[in-house]
Amino acid sequence: MSYRNFKLIIICCLLTTQVSLNAQKDLSNKIGVTFSSLGVNDILGQSVANSFNYEGKNFYALGLTYIRGLNKWLEIETGLEYVKHNVNIIPNVMPGTNIFMRTQQTGLPLLDIPVTVRANFLKYFFINAGILLDIDISNSIYLENQTGFGGIAGFGANYDFKSGLSIFLNPYIKAHSWIYVGERQKILEKGFRLGITYDLRKIIKK
Repeated sequence: MSYRNFKLIIICCLLTTQVSLNAQKDLSNKIGVTFSSLGVNDILGQSVANSFNYEGKNFYALGLTYIRGLNKWLEIETGLEYVKHNVNIIPNVMPGTNIFMRTQQTGLPLLDIPVTVRANFLKYFFINAGILLDIDISNSIYLENQTGFGGIAGFGANYDFKSGLSIFLNPYIKAHSWIYVGERQKILEKGFRLGITYDLRKIIKK
């Protein structure tokens, strides 16, 4: 290989690297907060002893989110959420017994780590789907441990302001702990997620 050809290859590699770095700078790089609620949390399955029925009452979730662009229309999103499910525990009393137990309400707090892919289209809309790691931080004596892997899917709308702020609304469905060890109830969560993010590229440009 001649020295001239070698220099030409080096120049081409540098130009390709520069173009790649510039392209990366144009991709989204957002961090923000989310709030989820306004939906239903169905409890599927019975207790191991078949002693209780379960009725999801309500839920809410507070989270931190990070969104990173993979290309012009595809992004990956992850973060950490604190989720609180309120559940009614309904005793399954056998006919003919004198045992009287009231319906009780219990709280089931979880830590969720979602990893989803977001596909953007028509400028303001997106669909998202991915996996979910649930970590049960409760000490419930009525529901089996909910630590495990689940899934999430949804669609939504996003609006970017020139200041770097963005706001999105994301109707979704979550299947909590559908991959786990043993037999237990599963939580099917359907709700709306509201998020506010800020594009870190605005800080870099300043």
